[in-house]
Amino acid sequence: MREVSRSAVNPIRNGMSNLFTTFNGMEFDKPLYFFTLPGFILMAGGLNMSLNLIMAAYPGGSFDMGSAIGVFLLTLTGIFMSFTGILLHSISRLIRYKKINCESLRTR
Repeated sequence: MREVSRSAVNPIRNGMSNLFTTFNGMEFDKPLYFFTLPGFILMAGGLNMSLNLIMAAYPGGSFDMGSAIGVFLLTLTGIFMSFTGILLHSISRLIRYKKINCESLRTR
């Protein structure tokens, strides 16, 4: 029978470290992929659903208020995610620019 070796790292600490590394990568390395792209997809889906909802209610049909609220929230979430991704991308590039300039000034 083969023995399985145990890790010396606490599993909770290791899991939290992996989680923070993932969040740090999402926030600073690729915010356009993780926030802006899904935000645009949600926003486009919400706008498409709102047009379908309006077209269904236009020729004398009933207007479903629950679906309208859901579509509004979907579109609003997409807009906020898109702006968040764009802002995080700009801020992370500014931080990297400042860090590079500070390091170059120290080496002179």
